[in-house]
Amino acid sequence: MTTSSDNVGDLLRDFYGTFGMPEEGPPPGLNVTATLGAGVPETELDVLRAALRDNVGRRQLRDCRATLEDLATRLTGEELLRELSEIPLPLGHGVEQLSSGVFWFALAASLDSRERGLPVTPLDETIDLTLSLKVQMTVHGSLVFRLYVALVYMREGVLAHLISESSRAGGECSARVRKLLNSDYVRRIRNALSHGSFSPCVAGIVFRDDYGTLVATPGFLNWLCTWLTLIQLQALVAVARRPYVA
Repeated sequence: MTTSSDNVGDLLRDFYGTFGMPEEGPPPGLNVTATLGAGVPETELDVLRAALRDNVGRRQLRDCRATLEDLATRLTGEELLRELSEIPLPLGHGVEQLSSGVFWFALAASLDSRERGLPVTPLDETIDLTLSLKVQMTVHGSLVFRLYVALVYMREGVLAHLISESSRAGGECSARVRKLLNSDYVRRIRNALSHGSFSPCVAGIVFRDDYGTLVATPGFLNWLCTWLTLIQLQALVAVARRPYVA
């Protein structure tokens, strides 16, 4: 029986293969254990092992992923835009909140800046930061800010109203958006951001809420944010087409 000399790499490849996106994570043949040495705390590895044993969390991710895949083709067209354009705006609809949210979301996305594939921070000319810290500041920071804006700040208001009313009116794309935003997986991320906790780890971001712990990879979270972006933009366009009412 052959024993692997790369326990960390094997665990990461298993984790990314279950929770990540295609080609995310260390490639086969790269000995992560030899590369990082003792640089990965055992507590972080234990979190990944626990995630792989968490059948509830894995099911919630599968359901969320299936909804995203269903939305992928719908959101690249104008189906959602047409549905939302037919819904009357509520009194005091707060277009400012929607437009501010879209703008802040875009600003948060711009934090993840790369040069030759490596993260770039405003402190690069002043402080020599480690790669792991730069990833936390840029990649993880950008994702946390985007998710907070989309799932917490914009949870109530005109966007939520349009999606809810359009879904009730029979809008098929709106119903799928509502299903995504109310899915257990997304709800647990929202709970962690609003009143739980979150922290970086070697494989992504750890979210903790009253129901336990989720570990999400940067690739999957960025994929989620891509569709959240299109949802926000189509809602903003639908609102902007209306005559302005003071």
